Amino acid sequence: MKLKDALGICLISFFSATLVVLIARSLDLQAANRLEPHLVRIADRLESLQSTGALHRAMPKEGLAETPDDGLVVHYFHGSTRCITCEAIESQTEATVKEHFQPQLAAGDLAWKISNYEDPRNAEIASQFEIVMPVVVIERYAGGELKDWRRLDEVWGLVVNESRFSKFIQDNINDMLTQIDSQIGDTDTVSEAGSDATIPAPDNNSIPYPAN
Repeated sequence: MKLKDALGICLISFFSATLVVLIARSLDLQAANRLEPHLVRIADRLESLQSTGALHRAMPKEGLAETPDDGLVVHYFHGSTRCITCEAIESQTEATVKEHFQPQLAAGDLAWKISNYEDPRNAEIASQFEIVMPVVVIERYAGGELKDWRRLDEVWGLVVNESRFSKFIQDNINDMLTQIDSQIGDTDTVSEAGSDATIPAPDNNSIPYPAN
């Protein structure tokens, strides 16, 4: 991996140097001077990332949260190869879940998970959700069984706008939470309808009594 990282740095450095030459040739001196500080900061940032090992990031740990028997799982699926956009989708989704659904997380009604869809151990669920690229999936469970799921392909188009991205995630989670509440309400209604308290008592006048 160190050799791979080194090659990556070389390619980035070569690209940066080429970019500087092209800019210097195509822009007037004054414009080039204005751009130079930005290029210097980019180069410094790359050097800093290399020195701290940030360019060789470990893969994110698989989500260890337990799947609720009755509740939702907000599940981010990533591939073995990571990109900046993939990481942005993951981080923005996690931030939205933890900021806006903390009570549900604490109560165990909602869980946040991360999985590698290219891992053979996740092949079955990746196939079930038809995952071919990094994406967010919301799963609804009832009685310990998967009852419904929703793959949010739209996150790729919204990731550049954090506020719209967050609202989209919130709306979908709230919609599926509403489904759970409706299901619980229907169950309570059935239980009440079948209770002894709702069975009508017979009219005394309709009961035949033996003649004296």
